[in-house]
Amino acid sequence: MMIKILHILLLVLFMSYNGHAQEGFSKEDIEDIIYEYIMENPEIILESVDNLRKKMEASSIESDNFLKDEFDTFANDNNIPNFGDPNAKVIIIEFVDYNCGYCKKSLDAITRLLNSELSLKISFRDYPILSASSKFAAKAALAAKKQGKYFELHSELLNVKGNLSEEKILEIAKNIDIDVAKLKIDMEDPEIAVIIQNNENLAKKLNIRGTPTFIINGKLYAGALEFDKLRALIDKALSEI
Repeated sequence: MMIKILHILLLVLFMSYNGHAQEGFSKEDIEDIIYEYIMENPEIILESVDNLRKKMEASSIESDNFLKDEFDTFANDNNIPNFGDPNAKVIIIEFVDYNCGYCKKSLDAITRLLNSELSLKISFRDYPILSASSKFAAKAALAAKKQGKYFELHSELLNVKGNLSEEKILEIAKNIDIDVAKLKIDMEDPEIAVIIQNNENLAKKLNIRGTPTFIINGKLYAGALEFDKLRALIDKALSEI
């Protein structure tokens, strides 16, 4: 928060300097004026910090209420990729970007959960925020869903070390027997653009700013989660049902 305030002060300094340069004020003069004003009126910074804190708290409360009220609705969206038991009592949603290193680290835990005997429903919200190739990868994965290959391509993309290129994404798709010609056509389906936009809108409402982000039975967890941690959170969710 203090960094934001300093940025604002620097902006004021810059504007003041430009505005008064013609009046004979030097940069040092302007700095002295601002410093003296802040020293004489420290409540300005305190008030700014307090206002920012209140806005952040209000935003957090709003997102928490939305998550509580709307979880059942967006957790049962059949337009997004869903795996596991559709009637499971525990639902895990992951917001993922295919260029995200921590998403790559979380893949093993998610795969182990899907291959376990646990009754779970795991959903993926493609949330491409890191680069243009992230958007291309998200579109490719969702298009692969039409060929029954979503999770296969999803996994292969996350297994790539480093950033993806469009050429690499299509090469991977070809190597796992996806019809690439059909994939390219399906990637431009307006339905896929709507899914990605809906994911972005949902992330905004939930104050999700990075990937991976997990939602487990209506509770949000930011950052990579290893298998043991996920298993503990699943047990916790079951105990609260």
